[in-house]
Amino acid sequence: MDNLSPILVVAGEPYSVFLELFFKTKKRNKNTILIVSKKLLQMQMKSLNFDYKINELDIKKIKLDKLPKNKINIVNVDFKFKKTFDKITNKSNNYIEKCFIVALDLIKKYKFSGLINGPISKKHFLQGKNLGITEYLAKKTKKNNNVIMLIYNKKLSVSPITTHLPLKDVHKNISKEKIYKHVKLINEFYKKKFNKKPKIAITGLNPHCESNFHNSEEDLIIVPAINKLKKKKVLS
Repeated sequence: MDNLSPILVVAGEPYSVFLELFFKTKKRNKNTILIVSKKLLQMQMKSLNFDYKINELDIKKIKLDKLPKNKINIVNVDFKFKKTFDKITNKSNNYIEKCFIVALDLIKKYKFSGLINGPISKKHFLQGKNLGITEYLAKKTKKNNNVIMLIYNKKLSVSPITTHLPLKDVHKNISKEKIYKHVKLINEFYKKKFNKKPKIAITGLNPHCESNFHNSEEDLIIVPAINKLKKKKVLS
């Protein structure tokens, strides 16, 4: 981790358990920059009996290769609050929004290993405008049709075709074109980031229900999409 560029972390909902978990794993997460309210960080740290030094960064002149390893490196975003811990409500929405704006701005200026975020309340923050943070960030970066969710691991990665949908609505949002674009983006990602062609398997949507062959998504949607991907040499 120390040889990689730092990871940018949006702390997210100020009244979640995220900061407590961050404090408990700080020694194993040295190479991070936390976007958070400095005052809230200090008060929750004190309340939870942790004692870390804080290094507040100037976003105009961050030196990623010279971050101190024995401090919590933060970019401060002001947050007005009365209680150190409180119920999760929409009162923190503007603060969370500012944190993401700062994060996306920093990504444009500096090279980070990645961006992750702490818990976000879909009910209070997203309020039905976006299904999840994946879709929220896609809209913020104007890449609505060019974003997928990839749970990455060196040995096996998984990527759902749909995200943040009730199970009863999944089949309505599966199409040949969506599968094709999805696999193509994964292929391009591996080629760009790792200079390799991944081995991709596409699972069935409802493989145990072959008695419903007249309306089989496998036959009508998934297999035709796979054939198109093979024809375009995206899949082998």
